[in-house]
Formats: sequence, C-alpha cells, structure tokens
Amino acid sequence: MKSADILEALNWRYAVKTFDTNKKVSAEDLATILESARLAPSSIGIEPWKFLVVNNPELRAQLRAAGYDQTKITDASHLVVITARTDANNLPEELVARTAKTQGKTAEDLSTLHQMAAGAMSSKSPEALDLWLKSQSYIPLGMMLETAALLGVDACPMEGFDPTKVGEVLGLEAKHLKVVTMLAIGYRGDDAYASLPKTRRAYDEVVEIIN
Repeated sequence: MKSADILEALNWRYAVKTFDTNKKVSAEDLATILESARLAPSSIGIEPWKFLVVNNPELRAQLRAAGYDQTKITDASHLVVITARTDANNLPEELVARTAKTQGKTAEDLSTLHQMAAGAMSSKSPEALDLWLKSQSYIPLGMMLETAALLGVDACPMEGFDPTKVGEVLGLEAKHLKVVTMLAIGYRGDDAYASLPKTRRAYDEVVEIIN
C-alpha cells in the first residue's frame, strides 16, 4: 500500500453518525479490525484492556438508552465496547506469564520485567493508575479506526454515555472491567456531513520539525 492510499483512506474516514442498517461488515473485516486492536502497543506491554463485541439486540438497546439514545449504538453493523482492567495487581504477573510462554523463558528469567511493571503501577496513586490504564486503552481505539478506514469500513468512536449504566448492562464489575469508549462499526447511511471536506488544522500548524 502506498502513502497516497493511506492518506486517501484517512481523508475519507469520518465519524459517521447515521449507519445503514442493511449493510453488515464481513466477518473477515471485523476480525482484522479487532486483531489490529489486539496488536496495539501499550506501556511495558501491559495490555490493560478487553474488547467486547456486543451483538445481542436487547443489550444494544439498553446500551443505546445508556448512550443518550444515539442511534448508531443499535444501527451500526457491530458495536465494540473498549474497556480497561480494574484489577491492575494481576497485570504484571500476566505480562510475565505470556512473555515467558512466547519467548520460551521462565518467570525467573523475567523477574526484572515483573519488577518494572509492578513498580510502574505501585508508584501511582489509585486515581493516577486508573487514568493511566484508561489512557492506554485509547491506543487500540486509534488502531481500529485506522484499520477500518483502510478497509473502507466506517466507524464512530463514542464517549457520550453513562459509564455506570453501561457497566451494569454488561456486568463489567464482576469481570474486573471499566468502560472507556465505544466504537460503532458499519457503513454510512444517509449522513449529509460525511461527504463534506475534512476540516483540520494546516500541517505546519500541528507539525514542528526540530533539528
């Protein structure tokens, strides 16, 4: 893929508000979008997230109520709820376990990694740790948005919802999860704003080269 193709896709991308209820994203494209989230980078490789794909119509109707009646929650082909882990104390050990398995090492070999991850978390206040874990979860959101655009699939990220109600609908507390954002995925419907030129600051306003 050439640079021009990537920029064309990103210029085409738009936070779609109205989705075509008759068009569905293929299983292959959805899996690719989710895989891009799984492959997203995270600080120390901690991966403090989980992605919930909500297909159940009744649950999506409840989430729409929790999302101030945004139609895209129910009308988009798929709805992904991006969550952050709330059981941070388990993350360092999990990191060591999967790293050891992937690299053929023992937990003892990775003691420095465990100390680094555990230290990074213990050094933060509960409030700062919560913010850090949630902030990490925006990285896979960005990955999914770009991947969807490259595939010609529309998407719209959402923060406009009652997190407490979303948590209740999906039983997140019992899963040690907290909702961060939601992502509607599908194909644009009768959305007049989608065809307008993209409005962004000029390149020189946001990019400064320091030599």
